[in-house]
Amino acid sequence: MESPLFESMVANSMSLISTVEEGDEATMVVNESKNFALAEFSEEPKYRMVLCAKEIICEELDDLLAYPRIRKVKILDLDQNEFGDQGAALIASAQALEKLQSLSLARNKLSDLALKSLAASTTLKRLANLYLQRNRIGPQGVQALAQSETLAGLEVLYLKGNPLGPAGAKALAQSPWLRNLTEINLQQTQIGTEGLAALAASEVLASVKILNVSKNGIDAEEAADILAQSACLTNLENLDVYGNGFADDQIQKIKNSPHLPNLRFVPTD
Repeated sequence: MESPLFESMVANSMSLISTVEEGDEATMVVNESKNFALAEFSEEPKYRMVLCAKEIICEELDDLLAYPRIRKVKILDLDQNEFGDQGAALIASAQALEKLQSLSLARNKLSDLALKSLAASTTLKRLANLYLQRNRIGPQGVQALAQSETLAGLEVLYLKGNPLGPAGAKALAQSPWLRNLTEINLQQTQIGTEGLAALAASEVLASVKILNVSKNGIDAEEAADILAQSACLTNLENLDVYGNGFADDQIQKIKNSPHLPNLRFVPTD
């Protein structure tokens, strides 16, 4: 690290991911001490690093990725910084992140170029959670993600607030790789009824339990039929269609569909 101040900030940003679910305070203290010791020598990453809204630029990100303990990071949160597409490319090529399982890059002014870099990565093969909300990603970026074998293991995908449009939804729906997704957030992505129809007919949605398509300018009457008749949403448990003007009878049609046996929660306007 070139800057001692930056090095200190990075060191203080790391926290051990807790594995203690319950127990008295004394037990937790003992376990915490033991877990810290184990984490330092573990081959698997055990830490979360949070460096959000720190105005990190590419030069500092380069330093961060050279930080020796970055290999111990399992969850990396870098929301709202200043490194842009070039920074995403640095992350995508960082060998030190080969065991990273969760990456958050929300509000970083990222374009399709950033997602193309992540999709072409040869090191992010263990990534399960990817948070890209409130960026500038469009259909081409989603197309790259959808066709990426590297990102085939994704389980959680947040694209909220990106201008995907119907074309972006169709690109996602046509992915030959994405078969492990359990949660997709597409709130305010401009997918419309056409995009929803493509997703509802896709095998990509077969494993999804949580789907957010709120505030997307969807035709509620047509969408109710699309969702109720879908044969690809059998595992869906939580469906958020808020802000699309669904009436109570249309919500009931979805809830009562025999094609949606696991659906439990549908927020209403």
